[in-house]
Amino acid sequence: MILLFPQWQGANRKDPIIQGTETLKEYYGTKITHRVITESHTMVTSNPIKNYSAIYNQTLRCRELLKAERPEKIYTIGGDCGIELMPVSYLNKQYKNLGIIWFDAHADANTPASSVSKNFHGMPLRQLCGAGDSELNKLCFSKVNPNQILYLGLRDVDNPEAAWIKKENIFQSPEAEISSILKTLKTRKVEHLYIHFDVDALSPTDFSHALLPIPNGLEINHSKKIIEVLKKEFNVVGTSLTEVTAKNLKQLEPIKPILDLLEKSIKE
Repeated sequence: MILLFPQWQGANRKDPIIQGTETLKEYYGTKITHRVITESHTMVTSNPIKNYSAIYNQTLRCRELLKAERPEKIYTIGGDCGIELMPVSYLNKQYKNLGIIWFDAHADANTPASSVSKNFHGMPLRQLCGAGDSELNKLCFSKVNPNQILYLGLRDVDNPEAAWIKKENIFQSPEAEISSILKTLKTRKVEHLYIHFDVDALSPTDFSHALLPIPNGLEINHSKKIIEVLKKEFNVVGTSLTEVTAKNLKQLEPIKPILDLLEKSIKE
């Protein structure tokens, strides 16, 4: 399944997310097999999470789609990082010994209580681990254990997130050192992988069309090499691409190798 999920409410940034998703839609064209219908507005509620109603409804639609189609592998094209609840929790239920590779400058590990912005795209990993909104927890197909997570490219972390990462001893490698990644995965007896790729994991000097670019970061060629190695060593059952703001195909050109590899990884 190649799933287009153009949610923007989790980032509370409509125009750049929509334009990025439309560009990706043009890039992949008829390869996209399914789409989650998203709202055109915010549907504001009193919930601490901004735009909660829209996020809940869109997550529910994704859940129903996955229940109906029952895909073996998923490539999810976003959209903000909040799109990850259903694909990750679904595949985590289907496959034992799943590792979650999180290419991201940000930890995405706040709760509604700890988040300053109250934007959901900063919360999906904690939500997947069972901490967060109780109603969204009910939608998740399964609960993720923190030791399944490996952060690559992480370099902009809030204090509550840092405390959680330290408490749970979650793997993190800002430089994404390949040998330590492989050693950790094999020590933890991981057999299958989900690869989340937020383009802000990349250095802005390599790719600047990310929603929240952060200085330094990973090189495109190194990121590609990591995915190739992981694809060779493990069964990649899910991939995703999030928070792209490219306005046209020319702006996407630098990350074409990654775009093609994320798609290819679920087809072999």
